[in-house]
Amino acid sequence: MHWSDCYVGRDYEPGTADCAVLACDVAREVLGVDIQLPGARRDGPFGRNAQIQQHQSEFARRIDAPVDAQPVLLIARGRAQHIGVMCQLAGEWWVLHADEAAGFVLRQRLRDIARHGYTVEGFYEWL
Repeated sequence: MHWSDCYVGRDYEPGTADCAVLACDVAREVLGVDIQLPGARRDGPFGRNAQIQQHQSEFARRIDAPVDAQPVLLIARGRAQHIGVMCQLAGEWWVLHADEAAGFVLRQRLRDIARHGYTVEGFYEWL
């Protein structure tokens, strides 16, 4: 069993079980790192995601390649607005994320992420 299995299928709930909350839960529960992302979720195209992007250097650093259980920022609809967590399963990279459109947490192959409307902005490591 992979550490990410227990997250797959959890319901998406804005503000209480969204992508940022999932990333923080994984950091705390898997890595033992307590991350407090800035701001509360707000409606609209920017909200918490803009604050996360603006302050990302305060809680994470960009790295060159994915690392298991570490965050990945994704661009959707032209804006860096989605955070996921990298998972390595059977030698392949996957993105674990709480997808609003799907309504739940899912795991998608990194190589297929563009087909689902996402582009990788960058891989990160929690500080």
